[in-house]
Amino acid sequence: MKIRLSVLFVIALIVGLAACKKKYDDAPSAVSQVRLNVVNASADTVNIYLNGSRLNTTSAILPSYSTGYYYVPEGKQTYEVKKPFNVNTSAVHSLFSITLPADTDFYHTLFITDGKADDAFQTIDSFPEDTTSNTCYIRFVNSSPGSGNLDMSYGGTTLFSAVAFKSYSKLSLISTTNGASVTGLIPIKIFNTGSSTPLYIDSVSLTSGSRYTLYTLGTPGTTGFSLGFRRD
Repeated sequence: MKIRLSVLFVIALIVGLAACKKKYDDAPSAVSQVRLNVVNASADTVNIYLNGSRLNTTSAILPSYSTGYYYVPEGKQTYEVKKPFNVNTSAVHSLFSITLPADTDFYHTLFITDGKADDAFQTIDSFPEDTTSNTCYIRFVNSSPGSGNLDMSYGGTTLFSAVAFKSYSKLSLISTTNGASVTGLIPIKIFNTGSSTPLYIDSVSLTSGSRYTLYTLGTPGTTGFSLGFRRD
């Protein structure tokens, strides 16, 4: 009898250990994440969705605004851009879906430029630290469909040249004081490449040790053409 009980105990122990091992083996693997920012460079107010869930849960993304960085799964992902709920039609109009490639870089930005997937694009946001006094990093993004190549001058000096639509310049380390007015503002001008007539003129005050992205809004030559400004 004792021998039989001992055998049953050993069998129960083996079954228990196997069940525990299976439990640990079946544990879901952790999903690696990256960070995604969304810039609305279009004229529409929009929302962004991933796998049916809205990312910007606090408020809709207004024209010229950016969301800040969300944590999203690493790898190729498909995002859907929709207009907000229409109270008159009781419907949500979907503008387009876009699949972003599986980049290995941690920070990315999706630029929405109009209602077309072909005109949306992604930037990789790898910014080095700036430890030099009175300097900051800046880059320029052409997010205006049909704009052709654009140049940008900063403080009277051409900083970026021939930036095509859906592309962006390299980072440039610049002085935050050279060319500044008494108020600390520095003039910025946007040109068609090869032209000396500005399409747009603005001025900015930049903080030392920061990183900035400047991006176009609207169509050059129209009253809606302007410049968006984001501190990264």
